[in-house]
Amino acid sequence: MSVSLTTIERVLVPVSIIEETQGHLRAAGSAGLEGMALWAGQAQGAQFQVRSVVIPQQQGHRTEHGLAVSVPGPELHRINMMLHRARLRLVAQIHSHPTEAYHSDTDDRYAIATALGSLSIVVPDFAVRPFRPDDCAAYRLSVRPWWQFSSEPYWRELPPTELARTLQITS
Repeated sequence: MSVSLTTIERVLVPVSIIEETQGHLRAAGSAGLEGMALWAGQAQGAQFQVRSVVIPQQQGHRTEHGLAVSVPGPELHRINMMLHRARLRLVAQIHSHPTEAYHSDTDDRYAIATALGSLSIVVPDFAVRPFRPDDCAAYRLSVRPWWQFSSEPYWRELPPTELARTLQITS
């Protein structure tokens, strides 16, 4: 039986995964495009060990409204099958923005990591600086409090202190 991501208190990410993620985001940024990566692994109690970075086939878009990155449907299917075969699950999606880090309406609507408890991390400035959690915007897919009268999940922004407790970079 798989553990719910809502019970995960710590996400352990090896520095090699961080470096591969940053390298991809930086390369996309050098072409003036947003990039995306996915982190997958396994839950062990209240901890989630990231074991793999998945760099999906993706398309960067430049429009009059700004930049975006998308992943085609067949690629999403391939990733789901690969994760299933490897007995891994997604815990986070990471993507870059050209300037400040925040979750746009597009980020909210077209997320790839859609399990409750998943993380969405936005890296600013096309990932030109070394990865630092306190430099990013981070969100967790959550259930709204009962008094908001909505059962729709939403991306709850994580304060820097909560992100620092949740995301642990390991060697």
